[in-house]
Amino acid sequence: MRRPDLSIATWVSLGFAIAGALLAGLVALAVTLQGRIAASADAQLELIGPRAAAAASLESAVLHVSLTARAYALTPEPARMDALQAALRRLEGAAARFAALPKSPEGAALSGRILAAVPPFEKAAVALGTAVATGGDDSAIRAREATLPPMREELLSLLRTFGALQQAHDAGASHTILAYQRDTVRTLVLAFAAVALLLAATAWVVVTEVRRPARRLADAARRLAAGDYSATAGLEAQRSGAGPRGELAELARAFAVMAAELRDREERLAAQNEELQAQNEELQAKEEELHGQNEELQVQQEELQAQNEELQSQGEALRASDARLTQLVEALSQADRRKNEFLAVLSHELRNPLAPVLNALAVLDRGDPAGEQGRHARQVIARQVAHLARLVDDLLDVARITQGKIQLRRTHLELGAAVRQAAEDHGSLLEARGVRLALEVPGRELWVHADAARIAQIVGNLMHNAAKFTDGGGTVTVAVDATPEGRARVRVRDDGIGMPPEVLERLFQPFVQAEGTLARTRGGLGLGLALVKGLVELHGGAVTAASGGAGHGATFTVELPLDGVPVRACDAVAPRPVAPRRVLVVEDNPDSAETLRDLLELAGHQADVALDGRQALERCRTARPDAIVCDLGLPDMDGYELARALRADPELSSVLLVALSGYALPDDLARSAQAGFDAHLAKPARFEAIEALLAGPRRQRG
Repeated sequence: MRRPDLSIATWVSLGFAIAGALLAGLVALAVTLQGRIAASADAQLELIGPRAAAAASLESAVLHVSLTARAYALTPEPARMDALQAALRRLEGAAARFAALPKSPEGAALSGRILAAVPPFEKAAVALGTAVATGGDDSAIRAREATLPPMREELLSLLRTFGALQQAHDAGASHTILAYQRDTVRTLVLAFAAVALLLAATAWVVVTEVRRPARRLADAARRLAAGDYSATAGLEAQRSGAGPRGELAELARAFAVMAAELRDREERLAAQNEELQAQNEELQAKEEELHGQNEELQVQQEELQAQNEELQSQGEALRASDARLTQLVEALSQADRRKNEFLAVLSHELRNPLAPVLNALAVLDRGDPAGEQGRHARQVIARQVAHLARLVDDLLDVARITQGKIQLRRTHLELGAAVRQAAEDHGSLLEARGVRLALEVPGRELWVHADAARIAQIVGNLMHNAAKFTDGGGTVTVAVDATPEGRARVRVRDDGIGMPPEVLERLFQPFVQAEGTLARTRGGLGLGLALVKGLVELHGGAVTAASGGAGHGATFTVELPLDGVPVRACDAVAPRPVAPRRVLVVEDNPDSAETLRDLLELAGHQADVALDGRQALERCRTARPDAIVCDLGLPDMDGYELARALRADPELSSVLLVALSGYALPDDLARSAQAGFDAHLAKPARFEAIEALLAGPRRQRG
């Protein structure tokens, strides 16, 4: 018998269909049997409960009638008579319900006897009540009363017998239901077993029909891999299209086609291999011919390589020349930029001390030269002139060092004493700035071969630099000792603003400060450290700088060898009477600020001083000045920020703002106007120019 030719999907679908049908039939059988059991049990329960309740109700009604009749006989009161009548009605209702329920054949006969005994019991109770109500004699009442107990006991006995009979009947019915349930469970178990066997048989058939051709195909693949092309002999018939059409049969046909193609391809490859071998021999002969030509080409290549090397050397020379030209252009550009920066900074630094000098001179002209203001003005002039002289000296010294024109006057010098003297000479500078000085000079002497004046200049410049970058309340420490390598060492340490690492790399170059902005709020040309470096190196020593970063101060170490506007620049104008104004001077240079304040007070104005931008904002909000003369290079917020803050405040936007700065190029004037200044005066500004601005019309709000 030929097996059916089905695909794998068909076999699997058929198996699942059979399994599903068997399971569905099994479930339907289980549901049907369970429904029958439940219906039988429900029907039995519907009879047992109401029947027992009806018998109990009838028994209770009989007892109630007996009790109420005796109670009325003992106490003939209307209320007890009403209770007796209610008990009789209850008895009638209970008897009716009892009679209406279905009963077993045995219970039906006993039920008839019970229902037949109820009416006589009712009549006896009614007769007793009537005798008591009509006032009959006691003997008649007792006689009627005596008839009730026997009748009651008879009824109760019949009811108990009925209950026992029904219980026996119900127990038999329960046993019948249980037996039916056991038979049902047994039937279900057998059905489950049969379904399991059928499912197993179906699975075996499906697996067998799928696995047999797969094994045959796998065996053919192994033999083909070993080089046995006869392995597909059993599949050749299927190549023509005959045979089964399942997936595995299709795979077998494709496998047979592949095996035939492999055999044909191997034969073609063998033929091609022979052809390639012949071609290889021909190529070998040509290779020998090319080898000779290659030697000739190699000689030509060597000649070309020599020419290439010559061209390459010429190219490198041109690139080097181009690089030198590029470096020269960059150097010239940088030199020009540094020249412009130097000229701008030099102009600023020279103008800054001139402003307080001019103000102090004006104070001397207008005030009492012998008074306190005159004395203070002379002190300001002396300080600022000394500052100017120091700037000029630094410039000249740096130029002489650069040109190699400085000659040291060396002597046998005790370094500790020289440093102590230099520190004491410059101590007043630190004291004026509110900076403490700490000296650490060793007890033993350290002798060097050095120029005493230049050593003092080195220490003074380092102390001046430390004081400049240390706020009031800070400390500058000057220490002298010897290094383990046998060199004298001078260290100047401060707890000031410190320096970032990128500044340390170029700190000793001319015109470099820790602050690289235009404001340069600490002042100076940035020549002091360059001068220190040049002088130390002339002595055969070295100078280094170290800092823990911004806010962590700085340490400079010297080692020496031991020895055994309105968008206009305002010119001076003729003075005219000026109404008194409230003027705020914002300047971080105390001398410049105080002398200008003195001049304003001598001119009849009410003047006040703020040394930084934040203090100026606070004074403006409390004092409401009419005009503000403001330096641009302030330590916390510059003059431009202050001007923008004032113009943004509706209460202060109408104040007259005059910029006072050492920077007075066209770009500086445009920047001041953009920030909100009404005028820009270049330092040192003549007081008449300031008075002319104060005498002008007040600025309108908005």
